[in-house]
Amino acid sequence: MENPTAHLRRQRPDLFESPSWWRSGLSDIADAAAHASKCEAAIIGKSAGGRDIWCFTSGVFEPQRPTATISSAMGSDRPQAFYDPALRTRPAVVIIGSIHGGEVEGVAVCMDLLSVIETGRDLQGRERPELAGLLGRFRLAVIPCLNPDGRERAAIRHLNNAELEHLFLVQQGIMADGSLFRGRRIKEVQPIPKGFLRFMGGYYNDDGVNLQHDDFFGPRLAPENCALRELFLREMPDGFLTFHAQGGPPSLTSPDPYLAPGYRRKQSEAAFYIISRLTAAGFDCPDPERMTGPAWSFDFQNFFHHVCGALPMLCELSHGLRQCPCSLARILESGQIVVAAWLDYALRFGLRPASMEFYAPPPPA
Repeated sequence: MENPTAHLRRQRPDLFESPSWWRSGLSDIADAAAHASKCEAAIIGKSAGGRDIWCFTSGVFEPQRPTATISSAMGSDRPQAFYDPALRTRPAVVIIGSIHGGEVEGVAVCMDLLSVIETGRDLQGRERPELAGLLGRFRLAVIPCLNPDGRERAAIRHLNNAELEHLFLVQQGIMADGSLFRGRRIKEVQPIPKGFLRFMGGYYNDDGVNLQHDDFFGPRLAPENCALRELFLREMPDGFLTFHAQGGPPSLTSPDPYLAPGYRRKQSEAAFYIISRLTAAGFDCPDPERMTGPAWSFDFQNFFHHVCGALPMLCELSHGLRQCPCSLARILESGQIVVAAWLDYALRFGLRPASMEFYAPPPPA
């Protein structure tokens, strides 16, 4: 039986071609690792299918020295036993690209950021002094693709000007009866059992796991999330930004459930801060108050927050589908704006709240 992406390649060859400055493939990541000079490139783990997970770090590494678990420290009178802000002279952040393999825009944005760090110019050759200056004020870890299995399976370079059916094909796949795997049922089966799909899309790793909804409390955490957990425990980031993509315009989803009120306030503040920059640049973004995630799903964002106390942010970039056009250049521009606004917020207001309460407790009388 022919691979459906091979049929799609004949039908829509444009989805498998891109300008030189749109770098969204696994070979692009490996090439950047081979030529990195200002960044340190390292393989932090292997996917379920045995593929490399690359991480690029820059800036001074300022390790924490925890003497307790985060749970124990937060239950004590001295939360610094886990994370001590006095040990930091700069914020530490993690930027994560594609955890769903068909959402290739996050890979392209991460590769663009790495170019700015390495050369001061984006991949279109334009000088980006403001963004480069911001990036240089952080301890930064960039993971362009956390799900290389799904990225390889999705195959396309982008979904620009594609139809919605193309998105479901490369992302979720095809059912045994030949229909597209789409709608609510894509989250009703997790992980995807062998034989359930005729073709499994790039949403999943080779074990059929959707990393966004892994079995975080179960006996077998996906190897990709295990690798990321080890990175978080080593880097102890103050915040992390995850890039997804959707059929509509760029947006931010917040706040997440299962976070302390102070963190949820920070998420909302940062989301509006970023959206204001996007709308000023002409992007027709939905109101963040209408873009909340699943109300009670303990997912990727929640899990990695509770690993180290980092403030989670999730950005949905635009695929630029025919139903909501957005050029590849504008997609990269939106990613640059999101990162610059997020970093600016971090420097101005901080990512870890001073109090776990919605606002700081009132001073004693």
